[in-house]
Amino acid sequence: MIIPKFNQIKLTLLSLSSLVILLGTSGNWMPKSFSLSPKTLAQNVPDRTTLEQQKAAEVIRHYYDAINRKDYKSAYADWAGRGAASGQSFEDFKKGFANTASVRVNIGQPGIINGAVGSLYIEIPVTITATTVNRKIQRFAGSYTLKRINDVPGSTPEQRRWHLYSAKITSVS
Repeated sequence: MIIPKFNQIKLTLLSLSSLVILLGTSGNWMPKSFSLSPKTLAQNVPDRTTLEQQKAAEVIRHYYDAINRKDYKSAYADWAGRGAASGQSFEDFKKGFANTASVRVNIGQPGIINGAVGSLYIEIPVTITATTVNRKIQRFAGSYTLKRINDVPGSTPEQRRWHLYSAKITSVS
């Protein structure tokens, strides 16, 4: 019997029963230093909360990437209610970036996900550096609150996606 050599084994989202099927019932081929425990498996699999925090942060990244590409329709759509949560019409939203040459965002550690009446909310801190068309640097800091609808019967995929819900952004020196 040929025994495979392993330098490193990474298991991701593999149930113990699947592992037994893959390894066979004897598992005699496993290296002596290899150990498998629920704790080891859990350390290699991000939990649902972490994945949801990452998805929410990705909306902020997408928002600023869209602004940099001058794709204001896409950026506007990142706001809840098809842009309505921005508090502006699309035309006013677009005009608000008329003097923006580029923008860079640094995303802080996402907060705890909170639930309320069928929805989830998360607050994520940001620092923003914008450059105007006249090359003036502007700095901002604050946070965005993002919202998504829970996975409930009748909810649409669009509703179950994270959206910008509100912003607390102020100019900093």
